[in-house]
Amino acid sequence: MSLTDTLTLDDASGDATEFVLISRDGSGTVRRNSASTNAEPWTLVVNHKQTGSGLDIVDRHLIQAARLVRDTQGKARTAIVNVTLAVPQHEDVTDGMIMDMFANITDLLTDGGFGDSGMTGTTNLTKVLRGES
Repeated sequence: MSLTDTLTLDDASGDATEFVLISRDGSGTVRRNSASTNAEPWTLVVNHKQTGSGLDIVDRHLIQAARLVRDTQGKARTAIVNVTLAVPQHEDVTDGMIMDMFANITDLLTDGGFGDSGMTGTTNLTKVLRGES
């Protein structure tokens, strides 16, 4: 089952942002924010692939948000946020484990997750953006 063609996702403030399907191939999809322009696109990519062989196959899932902006001289600057899930195809690795690890990272970056008004906090993410660990 696929994600819907148009995804409505909250931004950091809790405001709805719409991403519309612009392409689909055998490995995934590309969606573009409906408010973005061709000159400054804001895209959401979801891709899947397998690596390894035999008993060492790993399912890899990439979710990428990329936003291009132009500086005052017109030079393109692209910011990218990636989430990669690398899941060995082994019965000892469960979906629940992956969901827990994702929840841990979400909790870290959002200081407790999301509420009706978006991210509950940005202190930790701000620290990461400053190079703190």
